[in-house]
Amino acid sequence: MIQFHPQDKVAIITGASSGIGEATAKRLARDGMRVALAARRADELARVAGEITMAGGQAFVAPTDVRDRDQIGQLVTAILDVWGRVDVLVNNAGLGYSQAVADLDPAKLREQVAVNLVAVIECSQAVLPAMLAQRAGHIVNIASLAGLIGLPESSIYCATKAGVVSFSDSLRREVRSHGIHVTAFCPGFVVTNFSPRLRGIREGRLGARLPGVMRADYVADRIAGVLHRPRRQVIVPPGWGALVWVGRTFPWLTDAVLARFLG
Repeated sequence: MIQFHPQDKVAIITGASSGIGEATAKRLARDGMRVALAARRADELARVAGEITMAGGQAFVAPTDVRDRDQIGQLVTAILDVWGRVDVLVNNAGLGYSQAVADLDPAKLREQVAVNLVAVIECSQAVLPAMLAQRAGHIVNIASLAGLIGLPESSIYCATKAGVVSFSDSLRREVRSHGIHVTAFCPGFVVTNFSPRLRGIREGRLGARLPGVMRADYVADRIAGVLHRPRRQVIVPPGWGALVWVGRTFPWLTDAVLARFLG
């Protein structure tokens, strides 16, 4: 296997203004990669970039709404103009609403599909010409354990993340002969501001009930690791893989487990 040398590489991270995206940008920059930070909140991107440069890294701020195909194209063009290559894309931007399908606002439904699935496809499509020309690259699509196990009151989120898993697997088979890796990265519960349910974990209300709750920097470490050792699919923490297997083999048991931990 060709050695991965971070010092030679350029990474684009979407959703880089907080949470997993911010932690991943800082980790990759610490490894020596030049990082392009994409998200809607320009002030938060500037903060993250400032912290990276203060630590000796290189960061490029690219305010981007991934729901807008033109902005995605402008993002990739800007990175190629500045650094001349794109080696890694971490498709991290995402959102979710914990709500029953019967009560879900149609606008929120469409927003989740646009950000969580369509943007992942369009961002991947935007970087592929450069990666194909280089005959090298790695696309890491942040899916979720929820893309492998259906969760109550998260049906649309789960559907989009399942789509990310399937898209990643198909794209991987399409481009692997061109030296490009594609990984579906499926974390479980992560302590971020992502949703009210996870904010409850952060504040300690649910932490005792949900095993395997992770910090964003732990997840970022695992993302950095998969760049050195590419894999088709990664579940973190690894123990959750057993629940995925149980869910496929004994779905009734998964129903009982989820009822116990999620209520």
